Amino acid sequence: MKRPCWKSRPFGNRIFDTQEDDYANTRLEVGGLRLEKRKRKPTINWQKNNWQITYLDTFTLLLAFFIILSGLSQVELLPLEVSGSGLRSPVEGTVEIDHPIGELMYDLEQLLQEEIGRGELLLEPHDRELRLHFRGSSFYRVAEADLLPGGKAIINRILETTSKLQFYNFKIDVEGHADSTPINTPIYPSNWELSMARAANIVKYFIETGFEPSKLKGSGYGDTFPVAPNTDVFGNPIPENQDMNRRVVIRLYY
Repeated sequence: MKRPCWKSRPFGNRIFDTQEDDYANTRLEVGGLRLEKRKRKPTINWQKNNWQITYLDTFTLLLAFFIILSGLSQVELLPLEVSGSGLRSPVEGTVEIDHPIGELMYDLEQLLQEEIGRGELLLEPHDRELRLHFRGSSFYRVAEADLLPGGKAIINRILETTSKLQFYNFKIDVEGHADSTPINTPIYPSNWELSMARAANIVKYFIETGFEPSKLKGSGYGDTFPVAPNTDVFGNPIPENQDMNRRVVIRLYY
């Protein structure tokens, strides 16, 4: 509060003191009697405007946060650009692909056109893996697990493609599948042994060609995962479906 200031003022033949402060004075003289009415000056209540200060502070903090976030998002693009160096970009021809699975699928489609055209191969892409579904006849004779020359040629073409994308260190999982026709031979007592032997022989050939053994895996599933019914509603076998179920799945992933 402002300290009052006292000044002497004349009043008739007498001198009296008045106080000057933050009040507006109204004076009235009646019959030599001086009346004074003081009225408080209007003041600003700063507490009522505190919300504006809080609002501005919050707005400033949010603005700074989004500026920092924008800067970080630009920095994180650098690892992606570096990782992309593993791709052969642009891919030969007019196709532009910026994902390893997309490029792998593109190259295999070019190398395995005959198998795809004959319906012996189905490519199934996923986010970080590519599944190659082969008819079993491309790799083996019926009820056998010895790898055919045509199957070896397919594996060589797969390795040719993955070697161009070594930056991503692709791993390979080989699945062997059989149909529901029972088998009982001295070598393969059931479809379990047959499907596992087929997967194992493909894995062995990958190793013989120089592929890293620690990146290989083989599994046999017997007839537990058919892609089509082996028999009709009357229990009669469906040869076309059985041929589809006798298959090899090679999963390339990273």
